[in-house]
Amino acid sequence: MITEESFIDFKCPYCGGPVSFPRECAGFVQACPDCIESLIVPDDGSEIGKAIPLPINTARLALRRFAPGDWKGLQELFSDEELFRYAEGRPLEEEEILRWLESDSHIKLTTPGQVFCVAIEERETARMIGYMGLNLADPHRLQARLTIYLNRSFQRKGFALEALDAALGFCFEGVKLHRSSASCDSRNTAACRLFENAGLRREGEFLKDELLHGEWVNTVWYAALAEEWGADRGAAPAS
Repeated sequence: MITEESFIDFKCPYCGGPVSFPRECAGFVQACPDCIESLIVPDDGSEIGKAIPLPINTARLALRRFAPGDWKGLQELFSDEELFRYAEGRPLEEEEILRWLESDSHIKLTTPGQVFCVAIEERETARMIGYMGLNLADPHRLQARLTIYLNRSFQRKGFALEALDAALGFCFEGVKLHRSSASCDSRNTAACRLFENAGLRREGEFLKDELLHGEWVNTVWYAALAEEWGADRGAAPAS
């Protein structure tokens, strides 16, 4: 319910403890002050807050939090040097991946300065084929930067577009973000095409702004606003 002080009082969907947030937070992501889990402040008069809407199921994929067994899929993904052709990083050893999974299990969507990761699982085989990262970089938790990594064996099959489309739906419909963005090396034409096909608007290109593998490279930025995403979903199909 809404109190006279314009606060919404409700219970955390995870720990059941009492929570109170200003009315303007209704529908948006916040952290429970007791259990630190990320939740959505109810905007419909509910007495219980909403859990983060994960996993997300699409026709062929499931976007979910990492599981301990994902180390095998991550090891295969990070053993491919081609993954780092247009990105920072290096192949990871098994122990490094296991430590990462342990650390990631403690990260919430609202954890400051951390990337919230979701595994991309092919539903038919229950195989983890990649992952996405969401970074709520602004202090109001209304903007996200997205990254996506996909096992090369599953590229050129529409999986990346299906996963990115689901992630954008999560951002704009699930947690009501204001803006979502993504960037890539300008030479990575596959990534540029992916972002454009997902409906992101090309905002600009920064010239030689990143030092990658000893070479200055250009970065292309893409983004979409909530009103653009909603307008695109509501548009009539082309004849």
